[in-house]
Amino acid sequence: MKKYHIETFGCKLNQTDSERIKSNLDKEYKQSSLREADFVVLNTCGVVEKTERKIFKEINQLRKAKKIVILAGCLPLISEECRLIAHGVISPQSIDSINKVVKQTLRRKHIVLLKDNSIKKPIALIKQGSAIIPVAEGCLGQCTYCTARLARKELKSFEINDILESVKEALNQGVKEIQLTSQDLAVYGLDRKKQELVKLLKEIIKTKGEFKVKLGMMNPGQTKKILKPLLKLYESNKMYKFIHIPLQSGDNDVLKKMKRNYKVEDFIQISRAFRKKFKDSVLATDVIVGHPHESEQAFNNTIKIIKRTRPDIIHIFKFSKRKNTPDYALKDLPDRIKKQRSRMLTKLFKGINEERNRKMKGKTFKVLIIEKNGLGRTNSGRAVVLDKGKPGFSVKAKIIDAKWNYLLGKVVQKGKI
Repeated sequence: MKKYHIETFGCKLNQTDSERIKSNLDKEYKQSSLREADFVVLNTCGVVEKTERKIFKEINQLRKAKKIVILAGCLPLISEECRLIAHGVISPQSIDSINKVVKQTLRRKHIVLLKDNSIKKPIALIKQGSAIIPVAEGCLGQCTYCTARLARKELKSFEINDILESVKEALNQGVKEIQLTSQDLAVYGLDRKKQELVKLLKEIIKTKGEFKVKLGMMNPGQTKKILKPLLKLYESNKMYKFIHIPLQSGDNDVLKKMKRNYKVEDFIQISRAFRKKFKDSVLATDVIVGHPHESEQAFNNTIKIIKRTRPDIIHIFKFSKRKNTPDYALKDLPDRIKKQRSRMLTKLFKGINEERNRKMKGKTFKVLIIEKNGLGRTNSGRAVVLDKGKPGFSVKAKIIDAKWNYLLGKVVQKGKI
């Protein structure tokens, strides 16, 4: 039996796709270490140039080691060059045909499969006490810097019943945390002409069992349209009081030129409403620094919004110029400016979080353990590393110390989710 090895780059959606690839390959092949593998599947990401360079370097190293290389993920739809140097290529839309591609490459035939009309169903990626479940592929955005929309194409929402089946299967395997993911959860169902995230969440919450639901990223423009019923659903004990809404820039002119289709005021409105309703909550956001249209004043506006809203989590990205996007034609800012702005924002964010987390010391929280190393989350979704505990179990823990990005806790007694 031929052996394979798989490596994954990028987002949670890519991670779930890798699980899908693995489930197909396991029917005919055996997973192994990189050294023993007859062929290697690289499930790629094309969001930033740095990751693309890393992937190209690995392809060349694998070829020198006489390994057959199959590329999956977003990069093959973004870069024609990578399609030429890999032995086999498969797109996110066609990964259920991975075995067909493998057979051709094992015969030393070059194959590129970018289209597939088969209907995909969501597959859960189970990691100890947690399951990541995709609800859709693609998005409705037209962001001027983004390559993911070129690869993931138009929005395709999975059927509610198929998602529920995946949720139930994960729960039957002992999972206690369900993470819902897609490029933008707030547009779920709009390819069927109706926002259905609220409807989906109602059905998941009704599912029997003790578990928590963690929502992935939701763009402010669409989230504000369902904010009232969404906040009502967050009242459920099954919902982490965790919300991920990207800011990207604190300047409306930059947002408009990025074609983000929302304003800074929308981000503020949602974050304020969420914080007001749930005092112990976690606000996560994304920020791009160094966009070609980001002036010094525009960056300062971003700093002001971060100081005002004080997010608990910030994913900071330095702008990366990508081919086949409208922003590729723009004059790039010097790397030193991008790095400087990234450092400034990181310093600010760390300071905000250190101050907030220090106030948690001495408090007691219910914590759901999701990993063997004792990593768990409070009811708000805040990360806590415990001194002991098993995935899937809920405990009460006293916070004994705090880092800028997580809490340290000591188990005082077992509890219920």
